[in-house]
Amino acid sequence: MPQGSILLVHGTGVRLGKYEKSLEVAEKTASECSLGRNLFPCAWGDSLGVEFEGLSLPDVPTAEVELKAEEDLAQWIWILDDPLVELSLLGIPDGSAANAGVLNPEGPTPAEQNLEQVRAYAPSLEFRQLLARGGLEDVWEPARTRILSDKVTERAFEASEHEPQEAFRALARALVAQLHVEAISRSRPALSAVHREKLVQRLLIDWKQQVFGISDRFLKFVARAGTRYVRDRRNALNAVAALPLGDVLLYQTNGAKIRSFIKSKIESCPAPVTIVAHSLGGMACVDLLALGDIPQVDGLVTLGSQSSFMHEIGSLSSLKPGEKLREGFPRWLNVFDRNDFLSFFASRIFPNAIDFEVASGQPFPESHSAYFGNEFVWTRIRSFITGRE
Repeated sequence: MPQGSILLVHGTGVRLGKYEKSLEVAEKTASECSLGRNLFPCAWGDSLGVEFEGLSLPDVPTAEVELKAEEDLAQWIWILDDPLVELSLLGIPDGSAANAGVLNPEGPTPAEQNLEQVRAYAPSLEFRQLLARGGLEDVWEPARTRILSDKVTERAFEASEHEPQEAFRALARALVAQLHVEAISRSRPALSAVHREKLVQRLLIDWKQQVFGISDRFLKFVARAGTRYVRDRRNALNAVAALPLGDVLLYQTNGAKIRSFIKSKIESCPAPVTIVAHSLGGMACVDLLALGDIPQVDGLVTLGSQSSFMHEIGSLSSLKPGEKLREGFPRWLNVFDRNDFLSFFASRIFPNAIDFEVASGQPFPESHSAYFGNEFVWTRIRSFITGRE
């Protein structure tokens, strides 16, 4: 059998500079996996993808506004993920309490008195109105019980006896975060930032513990671990959303030109050709091969592709809803990563597809572009090409 070739078709939002780097990584990793076939480029994005300067995007905020928004979002990301996180940090003794380690034989300690105050709290009219605004009346009690019954809360008040306002503030935020968790678990809408802050402030007013700001310990933790994470996530997600979304919309309305471009590249490659197509490129190749036979193509590999999802919702260009692939459709290996939210299982929609799961260990969206440098992907492709399934 002739050696053949591999045509590497890029996905949505990719332009030449980024594609050349991906091709270089793919060639190196494929060579290290002894693939034994030459890779040929199929870079359709520059000539057929959308042009986007970003003029429709909002202006970048001032550095001060941006920093404040980043810090607030970072704090709530941590707290909404684990409502007890701020209290748990307060619960680490810092040894600064004047009466640390001293027993009070005459009655409850100040920490115990503070805890008893919040345990006895009956929601005020204003707080009940805030709960009602979010449809949260029935989740207050479960949220309250969950937070106040945890030993983390008790330890936080004990360790913050010299600065009880910190503990009250952290407790208010924990209760509101738990309200959010309880609401989401019941398929209720998430709380807005404004609503969250009003709930927090009302609790502090009702407890007569109104204080501004958050604990120094938590602020330092977030500044170190959180703000940079949020900024990096936002920048990465913006990169995922602009050009890629435009390319997807363009393909849905004018995919024939992209498919024609890919077909011409296939015909210029030494046969037999294995197509390795990423993301939207995979969807275009499925459409192309479903519409007619291309004799040079021996197999199709899709990486992080949406073909099965699009067909399930009736939006794949080449097939009507529920329609099966034509007889003679090439062998198909579909590679997906559970951390890649743009990759999908294919064989339940297309029974002739072979699904192969990889774990990049990357968060989204990095996981969506991590296939080309993954040796397990290329080793599996080698087995696919040689027929050693």
